[in-house]
Amino acid sequence: MDARIEVDEKLLDDQSGRGASTFVLGMIDLLLLLVSFFALNVMKRGSLILEPRYANLLFVFLGVWFAISLATRKFKCGSYDNFRHAMTVLVKSNLYMAYCVVLSVVLTGLYSYSRLHIFGACAITLSFEVSILSVFYIHAKPGKIREDLLGRKIVGREKYESELLVFDFILVGLSFFAVHYWRVGQLSFSGEYEKLLVIFYGVWFSVSVATGKFEARSHGNYYDAMWRWIKSAILMAFGLAVVVFGMRWLHFSRTQVFGSALLLLFLEIVFHRIHFVVKRSKGDCDIESADQIKRILKQEKLPLALNFDEIRKHLLEPVRDNLRDKYLKCDHGLFEFLDSSIDLSEIVQAEMSLRQSDNMFYFDLMNGHPIRLFVNLHKVNDIRWLNRYFLEVHKMLLNGGYFVGVAHTIATHKDWIHDRFPRHLASVYYLVDFAIHRVLPKLPWVKTLYFSVTKGKNRIVSRAEILGRLSFCGFNIVGEKVINKRLHFIAQKTMTPSIDQNPTYGPFVMLKRVGADGKPMVVYKLRTMHPYSEYLQDYVYRINGLKKGGKIENDFRITGWGKIARKLWLDELPMLYNWLKGDMQIFGVRPLSSHYLGLYPENVKALRKKVVPGLVPPFYADMPKTFEEICTSERLYIEAYLNSPVKTQVSYFCRAFCNIVFRGARSG
Repeated sequence: MDARIEVDEKLLDDQSGRGASTFVLGMIDLLLLLVSFFALNVMKRGSLILEPRYANLLFVFLGVWFAISLATRKFKCGSYDNFRHAMTVLVKSNLYMAYCVVLSVVLTGLYSYSRLHIFGACAITLSFEVSILSVFYIHAKPGKIREDLLGRKIVGREKYESELLVFDFILVGLSFFAVHYWRVGQLSFSGEYEKLLVIFYGVWFSVSVATGKFEARSHGNYYDAMWRWIKSAILMAFGLAVVVFGMRWLHFSRTQVFGSALLLLFLEIVFHRIHFVVKRSKGDCDIESADQIKRILKQEKLPLALNFDEIRKHLLEPVRDNLRDKYLKCDHGLFEFLDSSIDLSEIVQAEMSLRQSDNMFYFDLMNGHPIRLFVNLHKVNDIRWLNRYFLEVHKMLLNGGYFVGVAHTIATHKDWIHDRFPRHLASVYYLVDFAIHRVLPKLPWVKTLYFSVTKGKNRIVSRAEILGRLSFCGFNIVGEKVINKRLHFIAQKTMTPSIDQNPTYGPFVMLKRVGADGKPMVVYKLRTMHPYSEYLQDYVYRINGLKKGGKIENDFRITGWGKIARKLWLDELPMLYNWLKGDMQIFGVRPLSSHYLGLYPENVKALRKKVVPGLVPPFYADMPKTFEEICTSERLYIEAYLNSPVKTQVSYFCRAFCNIVFRGARSG
């Protein structure tokens, strides 16, 4: 315990130290920006005192500086890989600062600001930062700068998709002419706007080269492929603003400049979507000619004398080596997870089935085939009817057989998005994606439309719901592990599907509890846990145990809203209906699930049968810390209640009231 405390204290010290250093660096950089800004003011106007409009410009600078510094993580020096990386961050942050300030000036029409003041302040700030960074590296790491600058490996040239370049070139002109026609009602324009069109093409070409817009790369999905084009459009808008402001071409219409860039981005999104789908579909055709067959194989006579003994021998070999060396050769993490959780030497080839599909028709083909290990590497999020699917797997497996599956949970999906997109864009993207693929499937009036459109593909499911559905369908959770931003689970067929209670899914839940005289009762509550969580209590207790106060440690079944509701007791308001029915009294022991009650000593379980459960338990009067103390507290309360009901109720209720109101007692 002492060692753990020392480690935690050291970690906190490190974190506080990094936070302090980040703050100091930020203050130093802010000072450099102010020195640069006021130095330009002295040089231009001979005074440190700012004119009112330049005071406003300073506030714009400070706001942009703060936002850009956060976005580029400018002051998190521990994240710098080397000197070049640090230089890149500094250059990018000052370049973005100049872009954003100029864009603000151009969009608001305040062209009277000095170009030298804006660009000069950014340039001087950058020179100060580079000088300090170089001095630090030379002092702290002699020779490191040259190594970082010259040690970069030279890579081959990237291949470009010429057809994308040609089509995008056409879209640039189309968007420019379309906006001009919308503005003035004709396609022809003056020589000044011909010059703007040339500048438009020049900025487009420069930004496209800088962002690698037309490089031939493989992408996992459309959004990943489109991100370079979106970034290019943003930089193009910034670049046009800099050119217009820097060259004092104030007579150009801002609608023409920025409207063309916005329309270009819209057309690119539509065009790139079509291109991405077509590119993905290439090669997805049947074999319809002899030439196509020759590309795959040459026609030869096949031997008809097969060695069935060898075939049977192969089918009776353990699956372990084939999983390691063949089927999961490129997924070593999953193999290690399986090998550490299942005795693969006891399962033979003929008893295993490995799939990567969301098609349930496969189970009809396997009818009667003995399967002890079923592995499906396709994420279950794409399966429309999850419970039907799990029940089909349950029916196909032999008793004691294992089901290995993959799921994209709320947590893994969030991590996946933040890894693929810039931090601020990822947060916005995640909120929109969460609303579409998590909220809509649960709204009673919308979910029918949602599933008819999406067929259930890519919906987001919580970890608790996936594991709870498996338990509901008769599986025991053997293990779970996040591998490559996906939750992989192993479930064993150990019992028949649950038929003793319906799963809870809506905002109100009805939970089966043990009441007075040991009789079952139904308790009404607001949902604070993910759907199907009631089937996981035994599993969560088994892997996490109990914490102080008697609650389950690290209970992942509780939602973010549920934690707030429990703190405020909002989840227990429907239990007033139990009180009106007479199932519960105001003060008394809490009604427990049969699993949790099974953890109690026999003498306490016997005493519990003699009293009616209550809304406010003796926990809040005694505030026990361990499970044993909770059992003792309830035993003493019940014994006192059986001897003197009224006196005990008044005494315990007053103590609980003081602890809750004046000491902020909560159950967790």
